Amino acid sequence: MSQYHSKGLWIIWLSFLIAIVLQIMPWPEQFFMFRPTLLMLCLVYWLLALPHRVSVGTGFVLGMITDLLHGSILGAHALAFSIISFLVAFKFQLIRNMALWQQALLVLGLSTLMNLCVFLVHALLLKTLFHPEVFWNGVVNGILWPWLFLLMRKIRRQFSIR
Repeated sequence: MSQYHSKGLWIIWLSFLIAIVLQIMPWPEQFFMFRPTLLMLCLVYWLLALPHRVSVGTGFVLGMITDLLHGSILGAHALAFSIISFLVAFKFQLIRNMALWQQALLVLGLSTLMNLCVFLVHALLLKTLFHPEVFWNGVVNGILWPWLFLLMRKIRRQFSIR
């Protein structure tokens, strides 16, 4: 039974590691606002595909890692990832049955919610100003979702992760 639970767990965490590495790669200054949040996309995929393996706690841990890597306020991304994880885990059956373009629109909304949560934490604690261009990565996340979804589903099926 324990072998069943550990089978494929390393693939899930490897995908998170790859998403983290791709997320911290440097981008040119003029394209920085279009940088996708690959870690959030990967988290949403695994929450939809395997809600019994990936949970709100996973979202919190990945958010803390994101806070440490970005040098932001500790807990800002953790709060945002936890909220997104809860919303996706709460309605995973409904989201799973949506068409891919509907899921992409939902991911756009979730990305915007994540950016808004992080902004509110920074605004309350650091008194930062509002920059609307920070929401462009939500559009990029929505555009990337169908391709990332299909790629991750192929990987999950190839390795028979259940």
